[in-house]
Amino acid sequence: MRVISQKGFCYQDIPYEHSAFYMSTSGTHIYANCNGIVYSLAEYSTADKTEKAMQKLHECYTGILLMQNVSLLEEGAEQLKNMTTGFICINNREDNVKIEPMHTVFCFPQEDEI
Repeated sequence: MRVISQKGFCYQDIPYEHSAFYMSTSGTHIYANCNGIVYSLAEYSTADKTEKAMQKLHECYTGILLMQNVSLLEEGAEQLKNMTTGFICINNREDNVKIEPMHTVFCFPQEDEI
């Protein structure tokens, strides 16, 4: 999963699996430590809003670990790739199973979105 800063793709885009996410001691900033480099990802007016943003990050990550078994014809496969679960299993006509990871991106919400 990729994590995008509150300011968007051009500012910070880091891998979730290789980072540690934490709140500042004041409780109003969210940082990530990725390979020893600290990135500022979001800023909120209260610690409650910061905690809610961290909860949204957690919910997004845990949601992608689900697995969904789906039998599809080729034309239906593209539509399900847009779902937010983590993997899609596609059973083709020869009963082979193809597992495709979904590319999930989490962007920290703006102040007014929490």
